[in-house]
Amino acid sequence: MSPLLDSAATWFLDSATHERDGTLVVLLTEGIKGPERQFVEHEGEELGPYFPVEVQAASRCVAVRFPKARATFSFDETFDSTDPEFERGVGLFLFTASDSAFRRLVMSRTTLTITDEGEEEGASREYFLRTEDRLFQVASGTPEVELLDEAPRLDVARTQTWFAN
Repeated sequence: MSPLLDSAATWFLDSATHERDGTLVVLLTEGIKGPERQFVEHEGEELGPYFPVEVQAASRCVAVRFPKARATFSFDETFDSTDPEFERGVGLFLFTASDSAFRRLVMSRTTLTITDEGEEEGASREYFLRTEDRLFQVASGTPEVELLDEAPRLDVARTQTWFAN
């Protein structure tokens, strides 16, 4: 869904803001896969070797804007579990969802209509944004991804992530 987002190894959350006009703005920084594998110590065991992933000086920063974000569910990535109703669209980090427990909750508790076919008058589509830190499910208009002209914050502590390949 977003070639810019899909061109990265991964993304880390910097911030999320729900603006007064209803736009949800999520700022992300690119995680770059390191050049050499390393062994990882986990609960007394040595695992790997894996490639470390971290924010570097060459990391890109992006803003993902969800216009008219009518409903949002955000949670820590470590609490993710299987949603038996979840049906995802195409994309690595940002994609549509055509069914989910989130959608069923929103439609049972509000008068909001979530569609899978374009954007009808007053309706929203369901989108899913995956980062290393947080996951977002959003009922909104079509999101826009913008490359920002700013340097990554190298002083921010990030989730430690490793890639096997």
